[in-house]
Amino acid sequence: HGLGHAVIFRRIVQQLLRQASAADSTLHIEPGAQGVYTLLLVVQQEEPAFVLARADGPQQTVTLCALPGSLRVSAPSGTTTLAECALSAGAGRAAQLLVGTVATGETAAPALHYIAATPATWADCAGRTASARIDTASLLDAAARTRLGYGEDPIAVCTAAQASELIAQLQAALPGAGEGCMARAAVWAAFLRQDPALLAGLPDGLRSRSARLLTDLLAADLNALGETLTYLSARTALTIDYTTAAVAAARGGVQLTEEGMAAVCALLL
Repeated sequence: HGLGHAVIFRRIVQQLLRQASAADSTLHIEPGAQGVYTLLLVVQQEEPAFVLARADGPQQTVTLCALPGSLRVSAPSGTTTLAECALSAGAGRAAQLLVGTVATGETAAPALHYIAATPATWADCAGRTASARIDTASLLDAAARTRLGYGEDPIAVCTAAQASELIAQLQAALPGAGEGCMARAAVWAAFLRQDPALLAGLPDGLRSRSARLLTDLLAADLNALGETLTYLSARTALTIDYTTAAVAAARGGVQLTEEGMAAVCALLL
């Protein structure tokens, strides 16, 4: 009789332990799963290039949006362009002015971190031999593809080390500042989409080249960003894409249209 009670008691305890374990596993949140990071990635060259990037743990998305260097941003002294600002006052100031230009008074200005590096350093951070297949048909019409030598086969295969050359070719073939800068976001997105492990490796790549880049990310920020990128790189539902911020000609450069402003706000907020 006592034995029967002991068996029943043991079963109840086991069931309670199982339920507790199940509840615990639903409460356990993977490191990086809740992180959302927006970064202004700056390519330091004669004409600086800019890519706004958002890594979103909860949404399981990585979104890139290239911005033209000729984009007008509001400065206390009037207006300047992203490129002029980066060259004269640094990438951090360019990030500040970009946020100030799109942030309305209704919402608190979001934190926009920045990382600035030369094309060679960006390639090193990705791993110079990392390669991707770029579908030029998604960017160029048939005539432009033929001029670049992709008339019969639109697929361009390139390594990270060759990416800046391909981006320059594509930009030259695209009309206008807005479309031209899109080539960089398209090429970078293709690398990440075809090899999401590049995301997880990026923080280590940045750390090992910290002397060659400029950033306001502190060690703790970089660790937290690394957790989110590692988490994202392992998701089967991960979506990696690029969006376009529509621009219109303005005095001394280009400015975001209403749609362009909305696209940038969606990434920042």
